[in-house]
Formats: sequence, structure tokens, C-alpha cells
Amino acid sequence: MMVIFDQEEVGAIERRNFRKGVTVENREKTKNVIMLVQKGVLIMKKPIICIIPECDSKGNIVVKKEYLHSIEMAGGVPAILSFYTDCKDSINFIDCSDGFLLTGGPDVNPLFYEEEPIEECGSINPELDKFEIELLSVIKRTSKPVLGICRGIQVINVALGGTLIQDLPTYKAKFGHNQKAKGTVLTHSVEVIKDTLLYDIVKKNSFTVNSFHHQACKKLGNGLIANALTLDGIIEAASLANHRFFLGVQWHPECLYGIDENATKIWDAFISACRK
Repeated sequence: MMVIFDQEEVGAIERRNFRKGVTVENREKTKNVIMLVQKGVLIMKKPIICIIPECDSKGNIVVKKEYLHSIEMAGGVPAILSFYTDCKDSINFIDCSDGFLLTGGPDVNPLFYEEEPIEECGSINPELDKFEIELLSVIKRTSKPVLGICRGIQVINVALGGTLIQDLPTYKAKFGHNQKAKGTVLTHSVEVIKDTLLYDIVKKNSFTVNSFHHQACKKLGNGLIANALTLDGIIEAASLANHRFFLGVQWHPECLYGIDENATKIWDAFISACRK
């Protein structure tokens, strides 16, 4: 984003806090703000967030507007990378991105975690699974921030060698995890584990979330740490050890930006990490 100021406006900016306490005077200490004083031009660098979207049964790329809205409201710029993209171009896209969002979508093919599918396993897209798993191996080496939502946490887990519960009702989960209410309605609680990334973000022992999933993480993949559980023991959030921001959540915070403080904090923390 580029904003043009005349000299009077530049002076006014210097006399007040700019953008959540960042002033023009301390701009040299801030990577996100560059002042070209000679021309009176202020350039604000917003982090580019690479979205790996889902794909419908007809092969169309699908991105819910709530993902775009949440990224933009938190201060990022959404950019979409589909699994149709050439491998070399995907690597270039990764290099140009400041953070990565893995969205909801179909079930992960159980063959990727060495299980046979049960009857209750839903629709799958093996091409998408393969693309995301391979992409995650590259992204992990960059140390750039990652946020996985719903299917996102599941494919992260599988990519790191974990397994999934293929169907929660069959698994005899005690509580409902696939609500009928709209996404802005909070329907069950999660217990946050202390000394985890999620706890550092929300600063709470528990809070309530929305829920639209019939699968969940079972055995966590290499390096993943449980961050939150339901009262019936289902893993609802996990982060990657020794990584500054690599978080997966099972609920849908994109439906709740500006509505629920915990969801808003997650998005703000993610975009903030992408600026560093």
C-alpha cells in the first residue's frame, strides 16, 4: 500500500502515534514502515499471505471470503496458490510469501497415513493432499509462519508423520464436533495447555469455539505439540516445536474475526509473526 503525503501531513503524522503506536520517529526500528522523507512518501509493507485453497468436486478452486477478510483485517495481503501451479512456480511463490494459510476442505486420503479408509471417511482429493504435503516439507524449512485451519491442521499432522481419527462419531467422541449452527456461533469449549503457542496468544485456560469437522488428529506428527483439547480428549490445536509460529487449529477462526476476541487474537498474532 502506498500513501502520498504533503509536507504538512507528514508533520502531522510525526506529532501523533501512527498505526498502533508505531511513530515516524522510530521508523528505522520498524521493518513495516519506510519513510521517503525527500518526496513525502510513506510506504507500508503488508505481509503477503499465501493461501493454499480447497478444490470442489468439479476441480474449481474454492476460497471462502472469510479467509480473505480475516487476513486483510489483521493487516495482511491474501494471495492464492492452487495445486494446479507448476512446481517451480510454487517454489517462487513460497519465496515471495511472508506466511502460509492452509484452509479447510475434504478429508485427507487415509493412504497418506498408512490406513485403509473406513465407510464413514468423506470425499478426498489425493492430488491436493500430495501437493500440500510436498509443499509443507518446503515451507517448514523456510521457518516462515504457518496457520492451518480444520483440514489444515490435519494435513499438517499427516505431513509430519501423524495419523487421523477418520470419523469422530465412529470413534465415539462424547460431544458434537460438527455443528448445525452458523459459523459465528460458538458451540463447545477447548482446554488450552499452558506453555504453548496458543496459550501465549490467548492467555486463557479455556474458551469456546465453533466446530465443523468429523475428523481430527490422532497420533501427532514429529515435533507437533498439543495446544488444546476438548473435554472428551480430542486434539483441537497443535504447534510445531522450535518454530516461531506454526499453528494448527481444528475450529474456524476465519468466521469470527472481530466477533470473538480469541479468534481475532489468533489472526493478529499470525499476521504479526509474518511481518518479522
